[in-house]
This record gives sequence, C-alpha cells and structure tokens, in this order.
Amino acid sequence: MDKSVKIVHFSDIHFTPRAQFIRSNYDEAVSVINKTPHDFAVFSGDLTQDGLIDEYELADTLRREIISPKIYWIIGNHDSRSGGFEVWEKKIGPREFREYSEDILFIGLDSCIPDRDGGRFGREALDYTKKILMKYGDAKIKLVGFHHHILPIPKTGRERSNAVDAGDMLSVLLDHNVDAVFTGHKHHPNVYKVEDTIIISAGSVSSYKTRSGGSRSFNYVEITPEKEVKVKIMKTNGDTIRNELKTITRRFRMVDSTGGIWLRLAQIAGTDFGAGNNQKELFQKGINLINITNPDLILHCGNMTSKGRTSDYESAVEAFLPYSDKLIFCPGPNDLRGFGETLLHKYFDIENTIEKNNSLFYVLNTSAPETEIGVVGRTTQHRLEAYVYHTRQQSRDKFHTVVMHHHLIPIPGTRETSALEDAGDVLRLLSDTGVNLALSGHLGRAFCTRVEKTAFVNCNTLSSQHTASSENSFNLIDISTEGAMVVSEINVPSGFRRILGIFPGIETDNNKETTK
Repeated sequence: MDKSVKIVHFSDIHFTPRAQFIRSNYDEAVSVINKTPHDFAVFSGDLTQDGLIDEYELADTLRREIISPKIYWIIGNHDSRSGGFEVWEKKIGPREFREYSEDILFIGLDSCIPDRDGGRFGREALDYTKKILMKYGDAKIKLVGFHHHILPIPKTGRERSNAVDAGDMLSVLLDHNVDAVFTGHKHHPNVYKVEDTIIISAGSVSSYKTRSGGSRSFNYVEITPEKEVKVKIMKTNGDTIRNELKTITRRFRMVDSTGGIWLRLAQIAGTDFGAGNNQKELFQKGINLINITNPDLILHCGNMTSKGRTSDYESAVEAFLPYSDKLIFCPGPNDLRGFGETLLHKYFDIENTIEKNNSLFYVLNTSAPETEIGVVGRTTQHRLEAYVYHTRQQSRDKFHTVVMHHHLIPIPGTRETSALEDAGDVLRLLSDTGVNLALSGHLGRAFCTRVEKTAFVNCNTLSSQHTASSENSFNLIDISTEGAMVVSEINVPSGFRRILGIFPGIETDNNKETTK
C-alpha cells in the first residue's frame, strides 16, 4: 500500500416519514460527505427506523443523494424488524458479503436477530469470517463491518443489546490481525485500540436519539501506509468533535526482562466454599500449586463461597488464614446471597484502595445481592474516578490495578448474558487514564487482552464446578522490573501451564516502556 486509504464511516440514519428521522441533519451530512475526498464509505446499520416498506422506499430514494466511489451497506437491528431483513435484500443488497480489491479486504456481516435489539453472529458467521480472513491473509488492509458493538460503549448503561457472542468475534478479529472494525448501534462515537486492532463505533447521523445531548455525527477515517489510523469524529455540519490517532505496529517484539520479576500475582476466582462434591479436593490442589509459584499477592476475584452462608464463610476464612497478609478479595454474586452481604463485612475488611509491594490495588465491588448482573452505579463510579484521576496522578511511580468480579471485555467461549452495568463508562475511564491492569473472575474462562495501555485479565474458577472451561485453573501474572507482563493459566488437575498473553511496556514513572 503506497498511499493512504480514506473512508467515510456513518451509521444509524433511521429513515422514516415519522418524527424519529431528523432530515436537516441528514442533509447536512450528505453535503459534507459529498465534498469530502474518500476511497469508499461504510454504513454500519439502521438505515430505517422499523424495517417498514415505506421506510425502505424513502431510504432507497434519499440514500442515492450520497456521492461516493463505493458504499458498503450493513444491516442493523432496526432494519431487521417487521421482516425487514427480506426487504433489505430486495432494496439494498446482500446481508453478508466480502470484497477484495487493490489489496484491501472488506467483510460485511449481519449481526442481527429479527425483532430483537440484541445481536448474535452465530457459528456459521464466525466460521465464514475465519475462512475469508485466512484466504486473504496477505491483504495489506483487512477490514470488517457489522452493526452491533463488541466492546461496551460509554453512556449506554447496562449492556442490554450487545452481541451475545461478542467474545468469539473479538477472538477471530484479534487472531487474524484485522486492522479496523466498523460498528454502530449505540449512537455514540467511540474508538479503541485492542492489541493491534482498531475498533471504531460511529454515532448517529440523523436519529432523534443521541447520548447525553451529544451531536449527531459521522467519522472520517484515514489509514496511512505506515498503518497509522486517524479517526476524525465530525458533526453533521462538518465541525470536528475530536481526533483519534492509533498506530498498528504488527511486529514481533521481544520484551526486556533482564532485571527479573518485580511483582508476581496469583489471580483466582470461584473457590466456592460450601459447594460440596470435590470442591475441597480441587481447592487443595490449586492452593498447593499457588504455593509452589510463591506469589507476592493472591487476588481473589469473587465467589469465594457458594451461597454466602455462615458455614461457607467460616470454611473460607479458615482456608485462607495462612495467606491473610497477601490476600486481596473482591466479592462475587454468590458471596452476597442470603445474609452474605452482612457476613462479608463481618469476616473481611473490604477496602477500596490497598497498597502492597509498591503497588496500589483498587477493589471495585461490582456484585449485588441476588443478581448475576454486575452493578456499578453513579456513586461507585465517582469513587473510581477519584482514584484514577487523583490517587494515580499522585502515585505514578506505582503499579495500579483494579480488582473486580464482572468482566469488561467480552470473553471467547461465553455468552454475554450477565454483563456489567455501566461497563462502557468504566472501560473508557480505565483505558483513558492508563490503569496498568484490570482483573476479573466472571463466567469461568481465562482470557486476556490489552485495550490501549491497560491489560484486562479474566480468570477461570479455582475449585467450582460452575466453569465454562473443561477443568479448573488459576492465572499467574508476572511483571518484570522493566514493565513487561506475562500472563499464564495454570491447570489445577494437571499443573500444566499455558501462556495467555505477553504485554511489553506496562509503564510507570519508574519503569518506562522498554522493547527490543
């Protein structure tokens, strides 16, 4: 690729003859798009409001006002309402497609479930995407577009309408080195760098619904030959809201760990005391392996007990008593069952901020009694903001970790059915402020990735049978004196260790990014 590729990315027009469609904003956007030089455009869903035939007829007329070398049209959940997915194929085109031209691969996917706001890719679409990405693995630019978001978006509350298999799609995108992903759906523009894949969400061009009184908008994306991705988020009148610059490195980097290990963390969840069966046997095997690794700290990310009973807590306290000086505990939903919330504070001192081993750990309790849904809320968010904006600014020489139960990043091999309320706001806060590490212990499967400069690590259960994996495990996280992080999963029955991720350059003031 010897020249930049310029892309107009717009979404969520919501054509309708009714009041939900703001014609003046659409006309403004069309005027700006038609004057903006670009190689092609991507529309990421919700062309219509309710998938009705009169809306499709209006859309088929007005969309032709856009002047572009090529537009990739992607179906949205509103387009799939009322049987609209069939009308889409007649009026707009195929719901899934691929095109390879001039070393650029673009894959368009249908992530919609008819008459549902939530999405699903499904096994066939995931396999299809893998097959195409492998076939065109030498493409200089690999792009994928679909309607539903796969990472939580700020200002959108509970993740009620995400793609349930978002983790599986994220794994495919990362495994096959997709350069950029284009989504819509939540009417709020957002850009994240996840490892070396840039995930770009567009706001709405002309829907009556916006977030926090924000402007209707679209994106202008430029991908340079050096793999810099420049995203300009623009109002429909062409004014710039903000600019984002992300760099795709795509090079193998050896981490410098010559100074040795600075900090070793054992991350566990789901000890499930009181569950019976072989829980005690599995726990003993797991804790014996943890003892062999000799961690500086043990971070328990929830569900220490099975039902939050007095006997469950007493068993847990006895088992962890030898590790009381190195244990940091964040409760899970099981720990708060029944009278569990009262017992939790009786047996454990749950602090918000803990300082150990020249590191700061913020315990973010995302669990609430009698629900699997994660809860943060405005008050807790404000306390977290105070930590990351004030405490961290005053202690930049320390390693900063947030410990919670519920995950923020979708996990491959699981379904997003009990996600965290306000996950988008928490994710944006952590990644913007550069918190070094975020730990979670939800859904029973180990996974890690990096969003911007923050590593997100989820662990499997240590001794609970409620696991999405075939066997129990825990994570071992080694941070070197030069800032490199190695995340491993250790299988409890066999002791087998596998690398989950290697992240160079976890930066503090005392340890700047170091790579070879």
